[in-house]
This record gives sequence, C-alpha cells and structure tokens, in this order.
Amino acid sequence: TVSSQLHNFHIAVGWRWLPAGGWDGGPAAAVLPVLTLTAPQLGVLLSALLQGLREAAASEALLAARARGLPQTTLLWRHELPLALPLAAACLPTVAIALFTGSAIVEQVFGIPGLGRLLVQAAINRDYTLVLGCVLVVSLLVALINVLCELIQRWLDPR
Repeated sequence: TVSSQLHNFHIAVGWRWLPAGGWDGGPAAAVLPVLTLTAPQLGVLLSALLQGLREAAASEALLAARARGLPQTTLLWRHELPLALPLAAACLPTVAIALFTGSAIVEQVFGIPGLGRLLVQAAINRDYTLVLGCVLVVSLLVALINVLCELIQRWLDPR
C-alpha cells in the first residue's frame, strides 16, 4: 500500500537505516523488498487463519471440548488450529502467485536482478522470445505451486 511504501521510504531515505535502492546482495538490501512483498500477503493469510479460528470456535466439537474443562491453550492448539489451518492453506496458491507477480515490480523498483525484472526488461525491449520463455517458466512455477498447495491441503484435511 501507499502508506507502507512511504514508511519504507522514510526509513531508507530519512533515517538512512537501510539502502533505498540498488542491490549489493547483502542482508540489509533485502529487508525493504521482502517487507514490501510479504506484508500484504501475510495480512491475507492471517485474515484467513482468524476466520478459520472463528469458525472453529463455533463448532460443536470445540464446544464439547470446552465443556469438558480443557485448558484454553489445549483447546487452541489441539482443537481450533487443526480446524482452521485448511482454510488458511486454501489461500496459499493466491498468496504465492501474488508474490510472483509482485516480484516483477519490486525487482524493478529496488534494482534486484531476477526473473520478474528480466520479464519487464524483455517486454520493454520487445524481445518476444525472451518474454515467452519467462512466461513459460513463471507458468510452470505457478502450476508447481498449485500442486504443492493442493498436497498441503490434503495433508491438513484428509477428508
């Protein structure tokens, strides 16, 4: 979002704690790009997890476990979380694909060499063969991510 980008700008330029641009391969140069990519997606995952926890808290199984007098931590870790994780896992493909698509812009802004930046530069230079190759690689990665996320969902909820 704009406010988080302005905050990143202030940390990098105003306080000079982190480099604002360029890529030297060091850990300090990776902080702002990683925050820019992951903060919104973390919000999506946490929102899905909280929604799943709310639904699990209203389930009959949890009400029965609560009636047995189990401690709150046991209720959360053994009963609520296993019911809530499949809903959060359902968001994983969308989040992973958003990370890939957002990485093209983040790589361009922060000067990071990567597949996203290569794709943008190939499109600007009208190198259609390179664009097709990059799109093929990205589409294969998206298909692989979807398969892995499906396996994770089946592992979490074997029904």
